[in-house]
Amino acid sequence: MELTDQLGREIINRLSKYINVPINLMNPQGKIVASTDPARVGQSHGGAIAVIETTEPQFITDEEVTHYANVKPGANLPIFHRDKLAGVVGLTGPPDQVTQAAGMTQGSVEIALEQIYIQRQAFYQERQWNHWLQQLLNEEMDRDELIREASYTLRIDVNRTWQVVVFQAEEPFELAESLKAMFHHKEYLFILPYQDNMVIVTILFPEASILYPDNIHLSIGVGEPGFSIDGIRQSYKQACEAMELSDRKGEPIYSRDLQMERLLHNVDPRTFLEVTKVYQNRLQHLEQIYHTTLTHFFNQDMKMNRTAEVLHIHRNTLIYRLDQLTRKVGLDPRHFKDAIILQTILLHN
Repeated sequence: MELTDQLGREIINRLSKYINVPINLMNPQGKIVASTDPARVGQSHGGAIAVIETTEPQFITDEEVTHYANVKPGANLPIFHRDKLAGVVGLTGPPDQVTQAAGMTQGSVEIALEQIYIQRQAFYQERQWNHWLQQLLNEEMDRDELIREASYTLRIDVNRTWQVVVFQAEEPFELAESLKAMFHHKEYLFILPYQDNMVIVTILFPEASILYPDNIHLSIGVGEPGFSIDGIRQSYKQACEAMELSDRKGEPIYSRDLQMERLLHNVDPRTFLEVTKVYQNRLQHLEQIYHTTLTHFFNQDMKMNRTAEVLHIHRNTLIYRLDQLTRKVGLDPRHFKDAIILQTILLHN
């Protein structure tokens, strides 16, 4: 990675606030790409060329100025990035007075280059994973090609067991960064922002218990473990469906805990409408209190005492409501077969 005009200008703008001497930054060809003296930008710097040829610092005194083209007295130090010469930094002034500042500038530039390099690599890898994920979730995915791409381009063996966790948040990009820090000690395939404000995490299974962000506004769906490409794809769909079937936030919703709900949710639409249409219409015209009662009744496994306790009503009041619901809708939630139809209607609303 080389010192560019844009990066050089940014570094000069920042360092000139703290270093009260002229600063020049040169690229690996010895051309000044940024300077506290804008008139010197674009000029060739003889001291930098000497640094480039020797890869050694050049300290130029007043007496030595004539030995170099377009230079002033000062210290010129090489800038390295990953063992390659990336440019030269030069500070104007008596060498014994500016060498320390030149060294600090050299270190600052090298750190900046490394940070930018890491950010670019991470961005490039994230784009690769996003492309891979788009293909994975496409209905016409090429399974063998995805495995080859993961192996040769992304350098990951996907033929292992993975579990997908899907988060939905208002700030998915910020959440993705915090999740990377949270899961840094775990082996995961990727943590990617995706469509509809989602963040998809694919983590190696089995793992120790996962700690989830403490945020009451987060929706979290957890799919079941699956092997390789097909397993990841299925686990993702399960995680999304878990969020769809539950309105709870701030806690993980596990697909494995919603098997009955998933089964009823995936009933053939035509059959569902044929069986439930008349009951749906009647149920929709009931007051909200009956919907709330019915939901809690099913959540409490049709236990009368527990439902009455959760609703903070007397058991007789609960019985009265269920009797009224049965009379008005035509289905009795206390009877198993009727309860299945009513539960299916609730899941599709």
